[in-house]
Amino acid sequence: MSKKILLCDDAPTALKLMEMVLGDEGYEIFKAENAEQAMKSLELNGPFDGCVFDVNMPGKNGIELSRDFLAHPKGAGANIVIVSTESSDHLRQAGKDAGVKAWIVKPFDDEDLIEVLKRITA
Repeated sequence: MSKKILLCDDAPTALKLMEMVLGDEGYEIFKAENAEQAMKSLELNGPFDGCVFDVNMPGKNGIELSRDFLAHPKGAGANIVIVSTESSDHLRQAGKDAGVKAWIVKPFDDEDLIEVLKRITA
């Protein structure tokens, strides 16, 4: 059975690229364009084996989404990766404090995302 991955990014191109890369690896992909859609997907399709969230999105950012996601019964213990153009130590620490397992800076190599997801969902 394939592992379920939730992608949340407000950039349609980024979502499509990650969907193609991870779909080719055999993951079952669910997509959301903002935190509200991600939480609805958690309700309907969760739990997920892994999540990939952007930081900068309208409404709640990826760190706030991570906090809310992990507080939800279906999201407890989720393996969350942040992919973002942001790389400050302050934001990385905020992500870690929220329960994020890994941080990848955009632009990234497809293999980096694949390897990180394999590692945290093993």
